[in-house]
Amino acid sequence: MVSCGALAASMQDGTLMEPGVTDSIVTSAGSADGPIADAAHRLHAAYTSATGSLGTEREPDAVAAVGVAGSEMLNVCDESGLKTAG
Repeated sequence: MVSCGALAASMQDGTLMEPGVTDSIVTSAGSADGPIADAAHRLHAAYTSATGSLGTEREPDAVAAVGVAGSEMLNVCDESGLKTAG
């Protein structure tokens, strides 16, 4: 699944918070099975919260939550048997 591979690459490269990266992952997960789509929605919610907190005291925790949501989605990808590494 493209979304799982893209997520793995962005987590490794540290680009998950770059504009467009999370949106691309979430969009490509739109046709995925329930658990992956659910994890993608959680990632999107965390990203939206993080971008809304930029410049506030909540920013560090909100950005960390994006990393947690990304890690959780990687776990779902792995549990679903989808390749997440090159």
